[in-house]
Amino acid sequence: MRRKNYKKVEVDFTGIAHKGLAVGRTEEGIVIFAKGAVPGDLAIVSLNRKRKGVWTGQTESIIKYSRHRVNPKCEHFGVCGGCSWQQLDYSEQVRQKEQLVRDAMLKIGKVDPSIIESILPCEYIYNYRNKLEFTFSTFKWLTNEEIKSEKRFELIGALGFHRPETFDRIVDINQCHLQIEISDLIRNFIRSYALEHFISFYNIKQHTGILRNLIIRTNQIGQVMIVLSISEPISEQISELFIELKNRFSNIVSAYYAINMKKNDSWFDLECCKVFGNEYLLEKMEHVTFQIGPKSFFQTNTLQSIKLYQLIRSFAELTGQEIVYDLYCGVGSIGIFLAKDAKLIIGIEEIPEAVLDAECNAKINNINNTQFYAGDVKMLLNEELVLNHGNPDLVIIDPPRAGLHQDVIQKLILFGPQKIVYVSCNPATQARDISLFSGYYKVTRIKPVDMFPQTNHTESIAILIKL
Repeated sequence: MRRKNYKKVEVDFTGIAHKGLAVGRTEEGIVIFAKGAVPGDLAIVSLNRKRKGVWTGQTESIIKYSRHRVNPKCEHFGVCGGCSWQQLDYSEQVRQKEQLVRDAMLKIGKVDPSIIESILPCEYIYNYRNKLEFTFSTFKWLTNEEIKSEKRFELIGALGFHRPETFDRIVDINQCHLQIEISDLIRNFIRSYALEHFISFYNIKQHTGILRNLIIRTNQIGQVMIVLSISEPISEQISELFIELKNRFSNIVSAYYAINMKKNDSWFDLECCKVFGNEYLLEKMEHVTFQIGPKSFFQTNTLQSIKLYQLIRSFAELTGQEIVYDLYCGVGSIGIFLAKDAKLIIGIEEIPEAVLDAECNAKINNINNTQFYAGDVKMLLNEELVLNHGNPDLVIIDPPRAGLHQDVIQKLILFGPQKIVYVSCNPATQARDISLFSGYYKVTRIKPVDMFPQTNHTESIAILIKL
């Protein structure tokens, strides 16, 4: 069935909207959301869908280029789907992110605009991630340029990232600017070694092949942990691959494998078996040290996370006498970071493995005023918890993108901590939740923080004071 061809229109783009799409208007005032444009562009857009009165489309050509445009650094830009803002100058990136937070807070949260502070930019806009996950596949994505060229391309194996909106197409990555250089060297070596030694890549449709996923973790001093996901028990071939990795890369201080015989790529429910090296990577964040295991849920931008935690600490204004509840605490990094300034830290996290990490991290830092619980926040945040540990003076919440469950909001209102520090990766749901605290709490400060340069994602911290 031939796809319907919609008309092409001229669009003056002025901003960034949901999922990083550029937003603009036609001469008739019709709002258009499109890929491939940046604020300040005047472009021709091919319309492809109308939903709820709003058109979306694809940028076909640029009539007038924005002054905010820059040349993307990555050779895979526009193909792999990551780092979708690379063609936008970083100063404009953070301005747009701050505006996204402002729009959400004003339109949804109904807050006083004067309390929204300027965004905290990221010092390092490339090579900032401490973890990346790559996928092996027999389905290698070729660009139009590659198809039209006279070059021959091996399609038997790709190691990289998923093509946007596909589950089976993998963009073969040569160089990724999100992680330090050693990540590229290790990944490219594994791909070459596997092809040379006929180690099969996984076919997601036929569920055949051995190599499935590669996880590379790094710390600030350049040490590396790798986790190799395979579809069958470890063989002599795979063992020899690990020997080669150990001999070639002294940076690899920890190596694991996981056997995934399922039809999906999720591996966090699988046992990780150590091949060589340490059980953990160690990461220093100011005065505390964290052990990071193969399945640890840890902030992926370490240096910016330190600044984020410092902001939380300054906003919390702890005196050493406070009982602090850390909800959705993950590996307990925020609570442990604040522990020396509080009387007691109570952490709640849904994932049991993360709670074990939190307990371990508290122990290695000789922190004795923390207690962590595994379970659903809306269930564990109850009168029994308060009876056992005391009413919280401060609550820190860092929920998933969906925001807070209504029951959690009601319980926080019931227990009435004097201050709530709300950390969010989704300003829209954060603004929605803030509005639900209205009448009980007043928002006094909102601080956007850029954790992921070259993407549309941003975080924000909101301070709520009990009325």
